Amino acid sequence: MAEREEKPIRVVDRRMFTPEGELRPDFEAEEERPTAAPPPPPPPRAAPTPPASPAEERGAGAAAEPRSSFMSFIEFLAINASSALQHGNPRVAQQMIDWLAMLEQKTRNNISFEESNFLSGVLYELRMAFVEVSRPAPKK
Repeated sequence: MAEREEKPIRVVDRRMFTPEGELRPDFEAEEERPTAAPPPPPPPRAAPTPPASPAEERGAGAAAEPRSSFMSFIEFLAINASSALQHGNPRVAQQMIDWLAMLEQKTRNNISFEESNFLSGVLYELRMAFVEVSRPAPKK
């Protein structure tokens, strides 16, 4: 085997301040590398209007306002949960309601007020619809 030449290890202190809190005299700021400007984002596409859902019924009559992709995702899950309830598939609806509840918990304090309010309202409406569908039929 060939013998390796050992190179000495060189340690460079790149801290800006001394332990006393003063600017180090030999400190050299790293040059900022010019970065290419990111391309402008594509214009948002208008989402197709789905059939009436709990989210739409709440917003009926309101002016059309752009929705975030997060709100579109919430609406997608809500529409599917509502459809599952209407077609007699409460297990699928319950799973989607659970997903929405998980999203509400995991995104708490990390989303805008409008998104949080929208998610809470959709969850409330879906939970009430689920209770209504799950309620046993009255005996005659």
